[in-house]
Amino acid sequence: MRLAVIVSIYVLLGTTFLCNGAQSSKIRNLPPLKMATTDLDAILLKTHSLIEAPNGPEELGREAVRIDIHSQDIEIPHLSAASSVAFPNEVFGFSYTYQQPDKPISSVTIDLGDSLRRISVSGQSADKVEELSRLLEKDFRRYSTAAGGLQFRRVTGICLSMLFLSALMISSAYCWNNRDCGVALGMPICSAIGFLLVLLAPWNRFLPGFVLYQRYSPFLVVRHAPEIFVFCLVAAVFGIPLFYFLSRNQR
Repeated sequence: MRLAVIVSIYVLLGTTFLCNGAQSSKIRNLPPLKMATTDLDAILLKTHSLIEAPNGPEELGREAVRIDIHSQDIEIPHLSAASSVAFPNEVFGFSYTYQQPDKPISSVTIDLGDSLRRISVSGQSADKVEELSRLLEKDFRRYSTAAGGLQFRRVTGICLSMLFLSALMISSAYCWNNRDCGVALGMPICSAIGFLLVLLAPWNRFLPGFVLYQRYSPFLVVRHAPEIFVFCLVAAVFGIPLFYFLSRNQR
């Protein structure tokens, strides 16, 4: 009987120890983002205060900020406001890390890039980890864009290139067989323009997975250049069947 009681006590103590030392983690993926430095600063300061609440302000963890400028990683070994860092008008990579073991929130990673945007939170308090990751995701999603990122550009670029090349070959043959119809020339012209837009336009800047602006351009055309190029691309796609039906009506 005594042996059974002693074994039960050890099992209970061991279970309690494992539960107290267990780490809870949460990873959340983010959509493409477009932000200003002031927007990111507000989220970083809020994150810092949310970490201090359960961990305690007297306990300082290790924080670091890394910025990707022209494919070179610049690391700042402390929390620094993005607006206080001198960099070009736009950057396409940013990350923030926080490390402090054996705390309710022991690790926070915010990784924002062209191919991946992710929030990772871990700690000994499952409720605090869930709450912080959910709040960060909500704050970042306010700056999400409809489309962007490396994978999106690759898939869309391949599909559009095949579409415009096929349309260019077919419409060229159609124009050769209908040389008396001048309207039909619009089909290969739209196909060629669309193909050149896919190849030559800087889509990595127009449709990035993440972009951080030091300041927004005061010029309306520059600020809305991605929308203008996307509109031209859509116009080229719909121009091909439009000129086809116009040529049919002319005949």
